[in-house]
Amino acid sequence: MLEESIRIQGDVRRVYGAFADLAGWKAILPDVLDVQVLYDDGRHQEFLMTVSRPAGPETVRGIRFCEPPHRIALFQPQPPPGFQRMVGVWTFDEEPGATRVKAERWFEPSDPATSREALASRLRGHLKANLELFRKTLEGHS
Repeated sequence: MLEESIRIQGDVRRVYGAFADLAGWKAILPDVLDVQVLYDDGRHQEFLMTVSRPAGPETVRGIRFCEPPHRIALFQPQPPPGFQRMVGVWTFDEEPGATRVKAERWFEPSDPATSREALASRLRGHLKANLELFRKTLEGHS
């Protein structure tokens, strides 16, 4: 398991809303090439997201379980390359004048010879970068 968190200025409902709005991710994350929302009833979401990677575009299928405005659990039945299994949780905790966003991920490498540490480092880098991009967008920084 790995965990990353960030403090974002703003109300928990607004911050949660940005993370819950899959269609808006293209405007926040420059590596997101396309998002197809297959189902979204406000509590359950299924989507395909295509992202730019050094080896070329990569599409992952994700399913999320939303508990507005405090938690989004997710799993990827078609996880990213290198992963056999990927599940996680985003939590949103209100702090004075801000929201603490925490990302937790549990994963298994698809190849037993792959170092868990190397995979964790790659995943941690993506999480940190994405959290920072959400912070900059929601706080109005460019």
